[in-house]
Amino acid sequence: MTNWPEPRDIVRTGNFPYVFKIDKDFEYASGWKLDQPFDSQWLAISIDGTITVKANETGYAWDGCTPKWSVLNLVIIGTPDGHIDYRTMKPFCFYASLVHDALYQYLDSVPVPKKDIDLLFLDMLGDFKLRKLYHFFVKHVGGRGVIQRGL
Repeated sequence: MTNWPEPRDIVRTGNFPYVFKIDKDFEYASGWKLDQPFDSQWLAISIDGTITVKANETGYAWDGCTPKWSVLNLVIIGTPDGHIDYRTMKPFCFYASLVHDALYQYLDSVPVPKKDIDLLFLDMLGDFKLRKLYHFFVKHVGGRGVIQRGL
């Protein structure tokens, strides 16, 4: 067994559905420069800033833009992920929320400040019309109470 950093404990009460899943690793060049790489079960960041969200054997699942709730397992209400982007055939927020959720999963141990993670989310939203509003909420509400060690 590898001695990876553990994902932070997130207490979720209620019915919070996963809406997306990747079955193969996703890589994104963040442009960050790290002193040393970060590696965990679900996330890796190389010293040149390449972020890899790992699918592993089971796939990586996440809820897109948060919050979302399932109502009687019939409908999901919550923050929209945007319409389908014709360039990727995925919702506009698909990749930005994937990377942001994986980074927040390790927010207490990843060697990147929350501010930079939130700015990456903004950048990855590209030309999504509500990008500044979504960034405002992740900046001011996301990760409240998490202490980043070593930063």
